[in-house]
Formats: sequence, structure tokens, C-alpha cells
Amino acid sequence: MALPRLRANASIEERMVHPNHMIYQKLENLVQTMLDPENGVPIKTVKSFLSKIPSVFTGQDLIAWIMKNMNMTDLGLLLLFFLFF
Repeated sequence: MALPRLRANASIEERMVHPNHMIYQKLENLVQTMLDPENGVPIKTVKSFLSKIPSVFTGQDLIAWIMKNMNMTDLGLLLLFFLFF
């Protein structure tokens, strides 16, 4: 069974009825928390071979941030969480 798509200009009532509304809200909150300048994922400039790449973060930084802020203590549990949820 295909789920209806959520339009970008949908009304608040339509968004609340959509089956994935809770998932969208949780993801939006997670991204906002990750972008926090003080407590978010550290974003820095990385030096490449001949140039510098601005505004990047490493996968290691992301995993460390998730383990610190999402109450994940086991790396295996963290990986399972992202594979299945």
C-alpha cells in the first residue's frame, strides 16, 4: 500500500494526518539540534591536497556527537539504531 505524499504547501491539518508526521518532526528537531553553533556537530574547514574545504564535519565527529547527545553508549547499538529505525 502506497502512502500519500506530503506536499510542501500542505495545511497543518494535512500534515498532522500524514502517517509519517512524527518521523518528520523528530528528524527536523534532530537536524536543528545538530546545527546548534554551541552544542551541535563541530563544523570546520578541512585542508585537502591543494585547497581548503569549508563547512564540513567528519563521520567520526557525527558518531561522537550522537553518542554524547542521544544517550547512546554502545557503538553497535548506535549502528543498529540507524540501520533499522
